[in-house]
Amino acid sequence: MANYNVIVAERADKMLIRHARFLAKVSRPAALRLADGFRAVLRELGENPYQFPVEADENLPAGLYRKALFCKWHKAVFMVEERNVYLDAVLDCRQDSRRPSL
Repeated sequence: MANYNVIVAERADKMLIRHARFLAKVSRPAALRLADGFRAVLRELGENPYQFPVEADENLPAGLYRKALFCKWHKAVFMVEERNVYLDAVLDCRQDSRRPSL
């Protein structure tokens, strides 16, 4: 049973789709593993988002965001307010996140 309400931002949803679409061009099984890994992260966030460490990215407000790593190279960035988890971004850690996306 979920203890927290997980809210995925539209931007994060689009980022995940873009990553999965790219992976599917290379390896369909890898894209499916990414989707499965993301679903697992959503379940874990709903149970206890505090099990994940605080994000130390200097471009984000200190102590506000947390990160959940999944599928080896991907990271979900989220914040917790009361019983809500706001998932704001899904990043491919192999890319430079400071570079603007197209």
